[in-house]
Parts: sequence; structure tokens; C-alpha cells
Amino acid sequence: MTRKTMERQTRQQYIIDAARRLLAEKGIEDTSMEDIAAAVEYTRRTLYAYFKSRDEIYLMILVEDLKSRWAEQKKALTAASRGLDKIRIWGESLYDYSREHPHSMPMQIYWDFKGIDRDRVSPEVFAAFETINEELAAGLREIFTLGINDGSLRPDLQIDMAIGQFVYSLRSIINRALTPTYSFTRIEPDKYVEHYLGLFLRGIQNKKE
Repeated sequence: MTRKTMERQTRQQYIIDAARRLLAEKGIEDTSMEDIAAAVEYTRRTLYAYFKSRDEIYLMILVEDLKSRWAEQKKALTAASRGLDKIRIWGESLYDYSREHPHSMPMQIYWDFKGIDRDRVSPEVFAAFETINEELAAGLREIFTLGINDGSLRPDLQIDMAIGQFVYSLRSIINRALTPTYSFTRIEPDKYVEHYLGLFLRGIQNKKE
């Protein structure tokens, strides 16, 4: 790696870290390129020398978060041997990570609903996102397959469909639990997430156990 490349990566990381802090303070929609530029004392034009768009900065933050979260989840998953128990741990560790990194779940929800415009991010950044996303999916698929094989999950479970429904619904539940401004009903975040996990796990558990 050349010195120039190293300096560029260092400056990119500096911008990403500043943007992450802003997201936690102001939220995704209220954080602009001007805000990020001011935080790092660059001009808006200078930011575009390092990133194709605000979306590219956001997606790079998401990629870093997914890598960090998956590393923590893999450590937590060693505490269980059955597939059913590992799914609970996977869900609980996602909640723990989201609580400790308040920008992370809103960021995930942002991409769930907005979608990724590949014209606004570089091929390298999108490839990095695809790689970690596929690794996460493969990890969950392995856990669900283990559960069917060890008898803790229903043998008729459609794994890919169950994974998709589990992940998208759990993200919405966690986002709701950690959003203090929503006032339709008062909830205790921990109990709210645990209640959902209990319902989901009862639905996929092998009833013959």
C-alpha cells in the first residue's frame, strides 16, 4: 500500500467516524453533507473527493457496524449448542448491540425502507456490503439448519423464508423498543424484545420436543 493510499484511507476513516457520531446525535435524515463537512473541518466539495455521496458514507458505516456486530454475535453464540437456543442468542445479541450503538438500528431501518441506489455508491463499497451481508445470511442459515438437524426446530421449516421474516421483523421490533419518541403505548424495551423472541421461537420450535 502506498503512502498516498494510506493517507486517503485515514482521512476516509476520520470522516466516517465523525459521521457516525453525528448520526447518533442528530439522526440520519437530519445529518447532511454540510454537517459532516463542518464536523471534520473540510469543505463539502472536499468530502466528494473521498466519497461519491452521503449514501456512500452511510453504507460504509453500515458495513463497519455489521462486521463489528457479527464478531460479537459469533462470540455469544458459543454459549449454546442447539439451533433453537442459538437463534435466541442471535436475537438478544442484536438487541444488545443496537442498544449500545444507538445509530446502528436506525441505519439498518433506513436501508430497509430506502433501498440502495448503486449509482450513488462505488462498486467497491457495494461489494463490501454484499460480502458481509452474505456472511451474516450464511451464519443464520447454518444456525437454522443446525436446529432442524438437532430436532429443536420444526422439520418442515422453510429456512430462507424464516430467516428473512425473522430478521426484518426483529429489526422493526428493536427499532420500536429503542425509539423513545413513540407514545402510542408505554413499553419496557427489554420485555418488548424478549416477548417477541419468545413468540417467534415458539412458532418455529419442534413441537415433539
